[in-house]
Amino acid sequence: MIAVDVLDTPEKSSRVFGTDLAAADILPVHLIVSNKGSQEFEIDAGQIFAVAGGEYYPAFNLTQAAERVRESSIGTTVATQAAVGAIAAAAAGAAVGAGIGHAAGDSGRGAAAGAAIGAGTGGIAGAAAGASDSYTNRFRYELAVQDFGARNIYPGDLHRGFIYFQQQPYSTIRVKVTNVSERKSEIVEIPVEVSWQR
Repeated sequence: MIAVDVLDTPEKSSRVFGTDLAAADILPVHLIVSNKGSQEFEIDAGQIFAVAGGEYYPAFNLTQAAERVRESSIGTTVATQAAVGAIAAAAAGAAVGAGIGHAAGDSGRGAAAGAAIGAGTGGIAGAAAGASDSYTNRFRYELAVQDFGARNIYPGDLHRGFIYFQQQPYSTIRVKVTNVSERKSEIVEIPVEVSWQR
């Protein structure tokens, strides 16, 4: 089971990251994966794309995301300790339950969207002058703590993490899933609605 929760409002972003990442033109997408089967799967964040208007947008790597934060109003007006501390202490457990619940068909548990593997539509296939560098590195570290990255999903595993995209009115999150046990790949496409403000 794969679910996504798009943090597309200031309230959602602030709840998890302590600030609105839209100010840095970043849209965080919370990815939640639950393996209740008996086989091993692999998901590489480098093969996750957000789709808008027929265009495929790759995620930012951590350095790109951190640089965007540093160069934005977040990086120049928020106290370094406050921002980094808020991210380090962030907890997104509620989104896990909401995402998996919605993916399983329990629409009353949250606003996240999800899809079961096997049902994919694609088939097989610084805060202060002089501290900017330090600030970027520390922010990059905190983003990395919650980054999804590349994961092997073993039977019984529940994984979650964030993918950082450019702000766009996306309609789909496209995830390539590799069944390691059977050595085959599948594309799962999850429809999303993004509150679009620019």
